[in-house]
Amino acid sequence: MNEALREISPKKIAVLNGILHGHFTGSVEVVRELAALGHDITCFVTDEFADRLNDIPVKKVVYSADVSQVAKMLPPTAPPFAINSFMVGRATYEVMELLMKDRTEYDYYIVDAFFDIEEMNKVLKLDPSKFVMIYPSFILTDENQFDNARLIGLQWTNQHYGINLRDFVGLIFTPNNFKKLLLTSKYFHLRPEDTDDTCYFLGPHIEQRVVDESFDFKKDPDKRLLFISLGTIFGRDLEFYHRCIEAFGGSEQYQVIMSVGKFVNIEETFKEIPENFTVYNYVPQTQLLPQVDVFITHAGFNSTSEGLASGASLVLVPQAVDQFDVAKVVEGLNAGIALNKHEIDITADIIKNAVDTAYDRREEFRAAADVILKSFREARSNRTALYGEIFA
Repeated sequence: MNEALREISPKKIAVLNGILHGHFTGSVEVVRELAALGHDITCFVTDEFADRLNDIPVKKVVYSADVSQVAKMLPPTAPPFAINSFMVGRATYEVMELLMKDRTEYDYYIVDAFFDIEEMNKVLKLDPSKFVMIYPSFILTDENQFDNARLIGLQWTNQHYGINLRDFVGLIFTPNNFKKLLLTSKYFHLRPEDTDDTCYFLGPHIEQRVVDESFDFKKDPDKRLLFISLGTIFGRDLEFYHRCIEAFGGSEQYQVIMSVGKFVNIEETFKEIPENFTVYNYVPQTQLLPQVDVFITHAGFNSTSEGLASGASLVLVPQAVDQFDVAKVVEGLNAGIALNKHEIDITADIIKNAVDTAYDRREEFRAAADVILKSFREARSNRTALYGEIFA
């Protein structure tokens, strides 16, 4: 057995896993590693993600954060994060109820950054020195992340407990004194000089998903492959998709794969799809990316990390929250091109020019991405030592 493993004193750790895909994905690898080190892990996990823990020796406390009935009542004009605020409110209530019934004496609580544990603890009365936060990307922002509209989904839980849960996105960028697990490297963090000794940089987990045999895509060897995806939450920007079709429809240079998310009806939305386009509701991204020449992404942290690792040139079109900061960091490190919809009108011509430029600069971007990936590997290589320090 590795000497580092022998020195670790096993701890009882409760993990409040994330309720959104990007948050949960990062936490899974941390859970897997801590369990392998001999810690006694109990995961409070939604029924949507519980099966993804089946191959890890952990206890599972499964609950539902289903708010499908609420979703049916939301107007079509509701912002993309509206339903998520209700999910966070429901999940917060469920987790609080479960923790109040749980008599286990945990040594530590790993808490996803969407849970307002300080406010929750006004009811839970746990030892706050046991809290360790886990962040999928940054703890700093250059954007205004605070949005009162997102508080709507937290109102019922607030009223039930007589507490004041904060805006669940802005909360991520609210300073606190807890230990913080950051699933990035210091090199790739926004304003790394402003982070402090509560921050432990673990590097990202770039997920390699099971091959989807039903995805029958074939790359045209005579064309550049352009992949367009705004992610699962922000996939409703129909105007952007139509501008992409305007920019590349009928192109002799580009074969285009466009993933528009599960909420878009392809037949109703796209009356005429050019022959060089294939439009999907879902694409197995990590399976496709190694073949991609240019990747237009919403700059979600997981998608960006996967894009950097794949070798594709990146054009980042952030939609909300930390995506603007991620895009800024990538462009600042000379690893991609950022298009900020708050600063410019992203027309078909601008999209076309950005993609052409990204392709032409692919070797330059690849070299910069290699430096970023090296920083990720270095951060990941130090995980065991950091776990020993954090969970002493």
